[in-house]
Amino acid sequence: MLLSMSFGLLKHFKDHKNLHNQNEATFTANIILGHDLGSILKLIELRKTHPHESIKLISSRLINKQMLIENYQFGVSQIRSEEAVAEIYKTHFNAKLIPQKHEAMFYKDGKFHAFSGRAKSMELLEGENFFLSRGYHIEISSLFSEEEWSNLDDIISAHIDIRIIESIEKTQVQDLLEKEEWLLTFKDFKKIVCENLHLSLSPKKFLGHLKNKDILTPDVIDFCTSIKIQSALSITWLMKKDFGQDEKTLFIPQSMTHEWGHFIVEFEQTSKGHLCHGLFLIHEEEPQSEDLATKIKLMKRVLERVFPEFENNIDKEYIRFDEDMFISDVKDNLIEQISFDYPTLKFAGQSSQMKPQFNQEKFLARVLLS
Repeated sequence: MLLSMSFGLLKHFKDHKNLHNQNEATFTANIILGHDLGSILKLIELRKTHPHESIKLISSRLINKQMLIENYQFGVSQIRSEEAVAEIYKTHFNAKLIPQKHEAMFYKDGKFHAFSGRAKSMELLEGENFFLSRGYHIEISSLFSEEEWSNLDDIISAHIDIRIIESIEKTQVQDLLEKEEWLLTFKDFKKIVCENLHLSLSPKKFLGHLKNKDILTPDVIDFCTSIKIQSALSITWLMKKDFGQDEKTLFIPQSMTHEWGHFIVEFEQTSKGHLCHGLFLIHEEEPQSEDLATKIKLMKRVLERVFPEFENNIDKEYIRFDEDMFISDVKDNLIEQISFDYPTLKFAGQSSQMKPQFNQEKFLARVLLS
């Protein structure tokens, strides 16, 4: 009986100790939050600039080279600024950014028209104007050195920690050796503290996770709430034939009777074959998966009418839905003030701070200019 009680007591203390150890926070000097290209570029940068510091990339999903290609090389071009491209080459010396040769066109009455002509397009919905300028297709591998690109999956694997964030908390530094500025708690109860927090996710998501908002300056709240988020669905099809529409952006109405906006479409000839990229912006707050599936079917039907035999010539399909695909209205002046007040809080990716002459840039251009 005594032996049984002693054993039970030991087990109780052991379980209690394990729970205590599980809830103890581990320290990492640099944490990057995100699962986009910006987070990977930040990882590569920190490995160079802080080679002796610990770095963790915390993501809610797996990231690898193939995902970067499918999310950024595939898809309608997101860089639409000649000035931005010229500046991007100053830091990404080997970048391959291929400009479109022709202006955007819209479909009406059975044929394509130039926006500068007499024919008038259907109303462009919010966010579609961005795609009127000539685009630049990017080769993702060109943003990395040959060694980085060939070893990228291994580099990511060495730093990535796949977890779901529960909360983020600003803390008071107690230890000058391990400066615990930010506490991150995850759904599995694991805790990590860090000195520098690099955010390559939506500032609105950061604010949603932030536990003690009341102790931060109003600039942080203002910056995070003023950001504009646009969700979208991007599809790339590998086609069996060439439809002869490459090197321009096409605006094809989703409906000729309703103001539903456009399917934004680009054809591209690559070493992988004939590609067709389609994009539609989503204006609903929380789109349902059934609605997205219906919209994809509609896109195929519309493209079939414009390009006969389109569906029969689809070889492969790559679908990307992102509720934070496009982040805009970034207040650079507030980032500057936040950086002064909280030097360890750093915005990356689409929310990066720009030089004054580039503060109108957005989306992928902002990622590559940071």
